[in-house]
Formats: sequence, structure tokens, C-alpha cells
Amino acid sequence: MSLSWRDRYTAVLSPERVALVRRRRGWGTQPELHSQADCVSSTPQAAVDALNTLLAAPTVSAGELTLVVSSHFVRYLLVPWQAQIGQPSELATFAGICFDDTFGNDSGGREIIVGRERAPSGRIAAGLDTRFLHALRTAVAASRLRLVSVQPYLVALFNRVRPSLARRDFVLLVAEPTRSCLLLATGGCWRSLRNTGAAATPEELANLVEREVQLAGLGEQDMPPVFVHAPGQHDLQLPSCAGVTPRQVTVKRGAAAACSDPLLAMALMVA
Repeated sequence: MSLSWRDRYTAVLSPERVALVRRRRGWGTQPELHSQADCVSSTPQAAVDALNTLLAAPTVSAGELTLVVSSHFVRYLLVPWQAQIGQPSELATFAGICFDDTFGNDSGGREIIVGRERAPSGRIAAGLDTRFLHALRTAVAASRLRLVSVQPYLVALFNRVRPSLARRDFVLLVAEPTRSCLLLATGGCWRSLRNTGAAATPEELANLVEREVQLAGLGEQDMPPVFVHAPGQHDLQLPSCAGVTPRQVTVKRGAAAACSDPLLAMALMVA
């Protein structure tokens, strides 16, 4: 059956809420908020429970589901370039070693997504707890929906805005309501990646950018352009960062760009 004849859903899981957006069957339809549920705590299981509640509703019709996960539930790491690694299996093993060295050995296991980059750049890797992923897949399997993919929000957002960052040096700041991720690239290679629990206020975000640039050993003369994406805060303006005025990343998704609810904006950006 053509996908255009099935409803398509996108669920965003955050530590505060889970939002479910639906795009009804047929060509040219617009995504709409279907339902949302609060999380009783900031744990992964609380987000799974909220998702279960939403998917069990009788108004959820058969269709496809994409899960978008807040960076609160994701661990990110830059995997260094290694010329001797050529096979995907070798890269996966090396990425696992890097995660263990940085975050400790996770007895429950983790699934790692490693991005593609040209030599000699490091690679962005995202790690998700295996038990969390299993619980999400179990929740979807019990519903009328078919799981299409599970995407960390930082990864989903970067894949959409990358064409507008067609340059060798830049800072990209992705500011969720209670979680911020910062990517720094210089010379066409990834320099640093930071995932922190920072409030999405202009002053805190500007301080985050300046600290990261200083840690990378860059001075004002080396300061790259700064791009900011803050879902639900389309009018957010950051103070100057080391002499550079940050500017909003343009996401060409009309409803998402105008939405004032952060979680709904995240869902609409992907839907």
C-alpha cells in the first residue's frame, strides 16, 4: 500500500512530555498535534510510559511512526579519525571502545549510531540505552503503528540544516528547553561536541558558546559563525559571542518555524 494512504505519526520524547503529531493520509496534508502526555519523572521509563498512554488511544489509526528522542536521553561523542579502520564492523567496535572509555562500561548495553564524514574528520556518534530502545520498540509493537525509525533530535535537525551550513568553520547550537547541544567545526573537521543541561536563556547559551570556543583554543580572530536552533523560540536572540552575532538557523518547515511550543516544534520539524 502506498505510504500516502496511511497516516504518518511522529512522537517526540522529552524528560517533561511526550507529544504525538499526525499527518493524515493523502498527498499535501499538514501535520497536526494529535495528543500529548506529561512524564511523571525525567527517567527514560517515564517517557516510555507516556508514549504507551498516547499510542493506546483509540483515535490512533494504523500507520507509520517515527520516534524523535530528546538529547536528554542520548549520549554523544566525537569518534576520532583512524586511518586503519576501513570496515563498518571495525568502526562500530572502535566507537564502542570510545564510549566505554568516556562514559564507562554500560552493563545494560547501548546502541551506537555513527555518522559519515570525510577523512580526516572525526565522526559524530550517538549512543542510546539498549533497554530504553527495547522498551520503545515494545510499546510501538503493541500499538497499531509500524516503527519507521528512532532519531536523536540533534541528528535529525542537523541532517535538515546541513545544506545551510555549507562552510568549513561554524558553531551550531541546538537549544531544547532544558538541554543544549553544541557542535564546533573548524577546517572542515569536527572539533568538539557538547551535550549539557543548560537552560535555554540567551545569556546561558551565549556563555556556553564562548566557553566551548575557549576550550578549543580559539581566539576572537578565529571565531567562526554561530548558528542557533531553539525549537519554539523563533524570536530568540543571543548576545554577541566573542565578537560574533549569532543567528537563527532557517528550518524551511513553515508550521515548525512559527510554533511557540518547543516539543510540538520539534515534532513538526521532523514530521
